[in-house]
Amino acid sequence: MNTVVSWRLTVISRRGAWVLGAVLLCGGISGAWAAEREALPMAGKTGLYQRVLTRPGAQLQPQPGTSASSGGVALPPLSVLYVYGRQRVAGQDWLEVGAAARNGAQGWLPAPTAMDWKQTLTVAFARTAAREPTLFFRDHDGLTKLLESERLVPEVNALRSTIKSGQFPADFPVLAQEPDTYIDPNQQFYLLPILGFEELYLDTGHTTTLLNVAAVTLNPPNPPFPKGGSDASFSNGGFSKSPSVEKGTSSSPPFEKGGAGGIPSDYRTAVVFVIDTTISMGPYIDRTRDAVRRIYNQLKGSPMGEALSFGLVAFRDNTDAAPGTEYVSRIVANLSDGRDPAEFMTRIATVKEAQTSNQGFNEDAFAGVYDAIEEIDWRGYAGRFIVLITDAGARDAKDPLGRTKLGAERLRLLAQEKDQAVGGGKIAIATLHLLTPEGKHTHAGAAAQYRALSRWGDAGELYFPVADGAVEAFGAQVDTLADALLQQIKGIRSGQMIAATDDPKATAVQRETARVGRAMQLAYLGRERGAQAPRLLEAWIADRDLLDPTQKTLEVRVLVTKNQLSDLQETLEAILKAGEGTFMTPKDFFGQLRGAAAALARNPNQVSQVQVGRLADVGLVGEWLDDLPYTSQMMNLTEARWLARSFAEQQEVLDAIEEKIQLYRRIHDDTDRWISLAPDAPKGEMVTTIPLDALP
Repeated sequence: MNTVVSWRLTVISRRGAWVLGAVLLCGGISGAWAAEREALPMAGKTGLYQRVLTRPGAQLQPQPGTSASSGGVALPPLSVLYVYGRQRVAGQDWLEVGAAARNGAQGWLPAPTAMDWKQTLTVAFARTAAREPTLFFRDHDGLTKLLESERLVPEVNALRSTIKSGQFPADFPVLAQEPDTYIDPNQQFYLLPILGFEELYLDTGHTTTLLNVAAVTLNPPNPPFPKGGSDASFSNGGFSKSPSVEKGTSSSPPFEKGGAGGIPSDYRTAVVFVIDTTISMGPYIDRTRDAVRRIYNQLKGSPMGEALSFGLVAFRDNTDAAPGTEYVSRIVANLSDGRDPAEFMTRIATVKEAQTSNQGFNEDAFAGVYDAIEEIDWRGYAGRFIVLITDAGARDAKDPLGRTKLGAERLRLLAQEKDQAVGGGKIAIATLHLLTPEGKHTHAGAAAQYRALSRWGDAGELYFPVADGAVEAFGAQVDTLADALLQQIKGIRSGQMIAATDDPKATAVQRETARVGRAMQLAYLGRERGAQAPRLLEAWIADRDLLDPTQKTLEVRVLVTKNQLSDLQETLEAILKAGEGTFMTPKDFFGQLRGAAAALARNPNQVSQVQVGRLADVGLVGEWLDDLPYTSQMMNLTEARWLARSFAEQQEVLDAIEEKIQLYRRIHDDTDRWISLAPDAPKGEMVTTIPLDALP
């Protein structure tokens, strides 16, 4: 009889935490062994190095051929190590490994105790909202057979019923199940390295990717598994399950009335309004003020008085182009102000519409959103919403009057990737787009911007247009949004899950806010109750829901070091400089790129051999992209394709490159999101994961 894996992921502190590989430099391994050299490059690469993942029982030895019985340093499963050398001693292959790519050799491992990791790809669970948890299958054939079955629905339902029952036959094909609550990889760092993948065409007409993954958490459970379980049970296809419901295990129900698993009474939600305060916006500012006052009156004297707090950011436009606009963006009230109704209402009363026009109809909405993300202190709030209110399009990355130099996709990624380590949670952006007759010529472009800005994973799209910009219709939407958030807080504090609704009478605001709110609640439960990935597991999973292939279950991410991110940024800056330098003579662009590529070449002896047939041949970008399941039309541009593009299309490529540079700078400077895989490793070897689509 088998049992189910207990998922236990320890919350890792960003500051001073020991994580995977923390024992590498302990237990008597001398730093004197490190040689002054680089790790071995991957075949055909110059800037990418050979890496391995350790298996259970791996021990670091001072010399190749050393017997395990003589001691050594035990390494956590799936530690990520660079390979410095390979030797065969007494019929066995050995690997010289270390935690850093340069001058970091630390000892030797028997080759069978590690597995090659050719692509530094990993996956993260997508936010759980309207889908079932991912199932981990023991082998490729079992998952493929299920997806190709004519009885797919009843067979999947039978698997899930068996898992719920806790009674498993010896040949049960599922090894583990994703936790019911969301695990945030930026806060509870875990690795699901991709060891292999395969595309599978489904009868529905969709394509799903089958991924062979290994799973690991940074710190093992203590004890690793309940009595009777061990690491060996994973390799034998077994399971572990706690015989009793414990706080922090996925086997416990979402809520336990009066128990440790219940929702803490301090669950709080923050709403920061980002309001366009240009000419003609006065009535909407007043109506927003009325909606907030109404909510405050409902909360007056209630124990939930501090459960919902408001903030306010006002934005206009570029002051150099139109000095009368007074400011680009300013914070009117932060969330601490919003906890005091009188203080907040006093501050919001100072907000007036501009008296002079800005240049053109578009405004710098993205500057206001950026300040709401970066300048507001979101700590202590589990539910986090920005509500953008505007009647105009936004100045994006390619607009010379825009302050942020970010597009909608990159700004959304910043909101959702920004590590809110203290208090946890991602920020959802809702947009109330006023379709006024005056802005008719901008409606289509602005709608595309704000739809992209307002996506929140697979949970929903918080874009809500207001026909004709009618003040009454706008007021109804603001009231509905505020009421929906208030009802969510009441439900959560009374121990109820937010329910997604398909009620045809429900408004779009009610439906989409409920979906996103549920995803936020599940993420909060995962943080508070220690939702965990298994310590070690090799399995096959699908990147789409088994019964609804329109739902993504996984997000492919790339594990990058600070050094690698800096290399990517340096390469893109060289490409951008070449593009700007040949602004009037695009035929000279690739000539400039060849000079840039030579300057970035790692090996001076190879400078004369540098060839640039496409943008990706500059620096390390091509090495990064070539072996990934990712196609970059931008970086695959050849000289012929570049010259065939119009000036506007060429500028679009350069604008996209500049956006990536800005994004990389922000990721690089966000110190809370970087993890060290060994306590004494150089700072440049600290790692984070970024979504695959954040690559150039």
